[in-house]
Order: sequence, then C-alpha cells, then structure tokens
Amino acid sequence: MRPKLNFFSEEEIERIHNMSLDILESMGMKIPSEEALGILEEAGADIDGEIAKFTPELIENAVETAPKRDELTLYARDEEYDINLSEDAPVLAGMTQATNVIDVDTREKRPATNEDVGLMLRVLDQLDNVSIASTLATPQDVPEERMDQYTWATAIKNTKKHITAPSFNDQCVKDAVKMGSIAVGGEDKFQERPFFSTWVLTSPPLELDAETASTLMEASRHNIPTLVSSGPILGVSAPVTIAGGVAQAHAENMACLVLSQAVNPGAPFIYTSFARIMDMKVTNISMASPEFAIMKGCMAELGHLLDLPTRMPSMLRDSKKVDAQAGFEVGMGLVGALESEIIGGLQLDMDIVIDFADLVFSNECMGQLKRIARGVEVNDNNLARELISEVGHGGDFLKTLHTAQNFKDELWDADLVERRMWEYWEDDGCLDMEERALARVKEMIEEDTGPLLDEELQKEIDAIAKD
Repeated sequence: MRPKLNFFSEEEIERIHNMSLDILESMGMKIPSEEALGILEEAGADIDGEIAKFTPELIENAVETAPKRDELTLYARDEEYDINLSEDAPVLAGMTQATNVIDVDTREKRPATNEDVGLMLRVLDQLDNVSIASTLATPQDVPEERMDQYTWATAIKNTKKHITAPSFNDQCVKDAVKMGSIAVGGEDKFQERPFFSTWVLTSPPLELDAETASTLMEASRHNIPTLVSSGPILGVSAPVTIAGGVAQAHAENMACLVLSQAVNPGAPFIYTSFARIMDMKVTNISMASPEFAIMKGCMAELGHLLDLPTRMPSMLRDSKKVDAQAGFEVGMGLVGALESEIIGGLQLDMDIVIDFADLVFSNECMGQLKRIARGVEVNDNNLARELISEVGHGGDFLKTLHTAQNFKDELWDADLVERRMWEYWEDDGCLDMEERALARVKEMIEEDTGPLLDEELQKEIDAIAKD
C-alpha cells in the first residue's frame, strides 16, 4: 500500500474547502477578459464588472466533468513513455523557466541558451526516473517576445517523453499545437495523443490575468492537460498562516477549473500550487522551506478531495549547488511525493538555476523516493513464514532461492550513492556526490547524438518559432 502523510483531519479539510467555496461565492475571482467572463456567465457564474462569482453547485459541476486521478494518461511522443497516473505515480517532472545554468566545464553560473535547453532535454530523455521532460530553462539568447515559442520548438525536437512548457497566451498554445502536429504527422494524430501539457499560473490574491486566461481556454479546447497553479506568498499575497494561504490557493484553482470545464467539459486539469514563503530576514522567496514542503502536502490533500490529479513542486531547492543543503531539501520533498501523482523538481537557487550535474543527482533521489512511496506489499511470498522456519535459529538467508528471486524487486539499487568500503572510495579519487554526478552527466553529453527529429521536420518547427 502506498503510504500517506496527511496534515489535515477530515473535518479540517472540509472546513478549509468550505471556506474556499465561500470566498468564490462572496468575493469571486478577478478575470479581466471579456471572452472568459462571457463563457463563465453562460455557464452560470455571477459577473460583476471584472469579477466572476461562483456558486458551490457550479464548482461541483466542474469537478464532475474533469478527468479523475485514475483516468488521466499523459501521452508522450513515443508510446513507450506514456504515463498512466493511476499506475506509475509518483513520477518526476522537471520545472520550467529557470534563466541560468551552471556551465558543465567552467562551473560558473551564466544565462541559459537555446542550446542548453536542447541538451538538457536530451539528458532528461535518458534518465529512468524523470518521466516528464519539461523545458527546465527559458533560453536567454532568443528574441524576448518569442521565448516561449523557441522553448516549445526546442522541446519538441529533443525529447520523446511527455513535455511541459510555459505558454504566455493562446497564440503560444496554437503555435505549440502546430509544432506538435508536424512532429507526429498531422493535427489529427496530435489531437488523438496530445503529448504535452502547459502551465497556467494565477495572480494571487484572487486574480487570473487576461493572457493567462486565454492560455487556459485555448489549451482546454485542444484537450491539452493544463497544470493550474496558485502560488501565493504567505504574508505577501496571502495570509501569513498556512491554513489561510492554502484556502485562498484552493479557491483560485477551483475558479480556473470552472473556466476550463466551461470551455470544454472533460478537458484534462492537473491541480498544483506554488504556495511559498518569503524569508522575513533576507526578504527572498524560499522554494524549499519546511512550510513549502508542508503546503505541498496540504494542497495535494485538497486536490485529492476533488479527486483531481495533482502535481506539486516538491523537489525544488534554495541551495546554490548539489551539496548537503540540496540533499536535505530533497528529503523534505518526500512530504509531497507521498501525496502527489507528479513531483516537480530539478532546479536550484529558488527555481532559477539549472546545474547539469543536478539532473543526474535528482534522478537518483527520485529513485529512492519512488521506492519509499511504493510502500510495503503484504502477501504470502513477502511474509516468507515457511522460509523463516526452514532457515531456523541462527541461520543464513543469503543463500536461499527466495533471496535470489526477490532482492531486485524489494531493494532499491543505488547508482550514484556511495556505499562501498572507504578504501574503494578513496582509490577512486574520494569524489563527493556533486563530482560523481558531474562525471556521469559529462559521459551522457559526450554520447549525445543531437536532436531526435528529422532535419526537415526541425526546420518546419523552427520556422513557426521564428515567424
């Protein structure tokens, strides 16, 4: 059975949910988009200027039509990498929109390039425990007004896995659909298996801007899964208390759910949240505080109250490098891993820096988290009662057939983690985790064969970004 870690009792989660319903009915959501407001009004929302107010019944109807946790498959360009959330969870996904990378050779921080984005995607394509090859960074060497289009083009050319990338507005979604259709041989084929998802971020408190609303509506029309996230900052754009902050974030997500389902009932909707804190001492945002981890668990509970698939960015780090701080910040991410279907990660320095070495490190960490989240299966084979009698007092289980047949399934197999005797580690150069991860990713980069699409298809996709 998959283990759980709950922060709320049933009574508490109902109380928070009811407060969120009250917020939406009495205060509503500001959405400065005539198109969105018109769709919501037709669906039954009360429109007052730029404010849309929602009855509990309207929200209940939207919950009813949205795909449930055990119904959603995230398609990949190659069917081998399809993700069935009811069977494969938790899975690791990269985040998006970092702006800097740690150079593989110089180890200096510098702006991310389009070449970096493509190379990172091809590395992610090779990592067993990274299921969603998100565009980790936004290239800083392309025209600013077309950054998202270049990001989509680079992603589609460089991975066979499911992709998540940002879309500034509806035009970006349309362009991404064109690119995806080229990659699979036509829009009909793409619509059968849309192999990417896109982000929708609210603007706390209680607002969804017009461009973002257009992204949500366009993605919903195409049945493209949308990762809808409210990311309030406690004490800044939400109450400083966790309970108040998650109640507000839950309300914002539910408002977006209504809009999505009003546009296209049954459109895939993934519930997520970047609820976070500001360190009051240094006035920076933290993406890896204990409260951040707690809120990922809390928001996953609220998403599951609606029976929606959830994605929580539980493996982000404030640490600047792959070090002890990065390690224990990943460990805190277990809170989200035990509740969410999808775990977001692979970024450092408050979500803005990518280290190629960290991709391999995080892949190793996710392997351990997946083993913990798998829990313990109790059956006759695993209880091994007859074997215990057979081996007897003071016996040895190492030589038994049962051990040979079961150890690979039961015990997680370490790759980068150092478990050898000191002398062997010393003979290999006394490398720490960062050094081992860097060596491994350099091997992968040296073996890289470049983009994964035919050259002519690449040119067609690039033309859309440049147009």
